[in-house]
Amino acid sequence: MTFIQNELPMSDTTIKHIATVFPINREALKSETKLPPPRDIIKDFSLNTSTHGIPGIGRSQSIQNRIFWSVQFTVFAGIMLYFIVESVIAYYGYPTQTSVSFADEWPQAFPAVTICNYSPFLRDQFIGPYLNYTNAFNLTNATDTTTLTAQQALYVSEYLQYKLNRNESLEQFYYPLSSMLISCVYNGANCSTADFTQFISPVYGLCYTFNALAPNINNGTIHYNNENGDSGELTLELYIHSDQYVPYLTDGKNIESFVNFLLILF
Repeated sequence: MTFIQNELPMSDTTIKHIATVFPINREALKSETKLPPPRDIIKDFSLNTSTHGIPGIGRSQSIQNRIFWSVQFTVFAGIMLYFIVESVIAYYGYPTQTSVSFADEWPQAFPAVTICNYSPFLRDQFIGPYLNYTNAFNLTNATDTTTLTAQQALYVSEYLQYKLNRNESLEQFYYPLSSMLISCVYNGANCSTADFTQFISPVYGLCYTFNALAPNINNGTIHYNNENGDSGELTLELYIHSDQYVPYLTDGKNIESFVNFLLILF
């Protein structure tokens, strides 16, 4: 049977006892513990680090090689540090780049111009049928078919939905362009309602667009700003019928009845 015993450093008492029994030098019994010098630690790190340049310094056998590798390491470390600092400064500077370009194009197409009356419905056309509709809710005085109250105005959207569900047209309530357009002049030439195309807006009712690309308007072409030797000028004179505004649907009672509209494109 073999016993394995771990070797432990002997205490001074044990060393003195052994030295008394056996004629040996007590210094020879002390364990030798050698610590590597700092120079060896630094060299070992230099040879094993993954940083480029430092292993070259550690392996150098001459002063010239050590100076060469030291200079190379210092220069490229400085370059790396410079670019890192520049990148951080640029990031926190939040730079922006704006690119502006100009295109000289002549002639240019005149923009489409849309006009809508602020009130979607004509009062004299709308109030009668609508008050007849509200009779079903006992909100209308049968003898008064001209006055609209605030409570009755709450049912306007339901009335319009009722008309649409029955496939009934709302066009009779809208402002026709012929009743609003007093004069129309584009680049010195007269224009008319035939130069406008119409569409229905959910807010303003029937709206009209000048210079819209439509097959039935101007033979399917659009106006350009150099027509008739001018630079693109549209003048409209409109009558807005503010006296026909439906109460509680608009607040434009104080708008002037005549409106001059001028659009110039340079």
